[in-house]
Amino acid sequence: MGAYILVKGYKPLPLFPSISITGDKCGLKCKFCEGKVLGEMLKAESPRELYELVKFLKGRYGIVGVLISGGFDRSGKLPIKPFTSTLRDIKRDFDLIISVHGSLMDSTYASMLRDCGVDIVDFTLYDPKTMRDVVGLNVDWSVIFSSLESAYNYGPSYIAPHILVGSYFGKVSEEENIIRLLRDFKPYILIFLSLLPVKGTEFENIPPVGVDEFLKLFSYARNVLPEAELTLGCMRIRGEYSISLEKALWSVGLLDRIVLPNYVKVDRMMPFCCSLPRDLEEAILSKLAYRVLE
Repeated sequence: MGAYILVKGYKPLPLFPSISITGDKCGLKCKFCEGKVLGEMLKAESPRELYELVKFLKGRYGIVGVLISGGFDRSGKLPIKPFTSTLRDIKRDFDLIISVHGSLMDSTYASMLRDCGVDIVDFTLYDPKTMRDVVGLNVDWSVIFSSLESAYNYGPSYIAPHILVGSYFGKVSEEENIIRLLRDFKPYILIFLSLLPVKGTEFENIPPVGVDEFLKLFSYARNVLPEAELTLGCMRIRGEYSISLEKALWSVGLLDRIVLPNYVKVDRMMPFCCSLPRDLEEAILSKLAYRVLE
């Protein structure tokens, strides 16, 4: 039972909001989302809007970080270049942790993220078949591996890989191959997400992957990536499904972190995104403790 106490919980809002820099627009329209998830994020479609929004959130809520997200362009990248100088200003003026949603990238793009003050890339990984049939991009394993190399070699200090389990029409497809691909990079974390039936999309009526299959993937990841903290992220169906999934993972000691638990008893609830490495977590918690003392 002692291992269970070590599970860390995360509650990103209100101190670590997600902001879409493309509004509701997305160039890819992946079949499981079609841009509709962007509607749940705060919006800032110009550099000035982004700066003013972050300034407001810092003053009103005392935010500790932001996740910069949005729709990807037809090359599979978040169009962040116009915002880079603003991100530098945000980092300087508000001393926040900055995370960015990423996927395909080259060394130039990765360097751009690093140089403008981004701390973490939340790197979503799909296999070539899913990229082709669901995301709408024709890439092979070499392109995916090259993107990871660029992120780790030229990008920000922390890369947090994500796997959306069941992204290939609700079925487990190449998730184990993605996990093996990560082995050379020795990630500090691996975040698992579960397919959500987003209303109005082609995937609306596709059920999530079964709990037993999810458990096998976590177990496989533990063997292949023993140093990574295995995390159940925010994207998953709540209610009975989440409770069953959490219970299964928790009972065999495979869970290190979880966002908004429905069942798992957590060691403590962290008021920020689950992708933060331990040193940034400790830095934020120290600041929050100091704020309370003041």
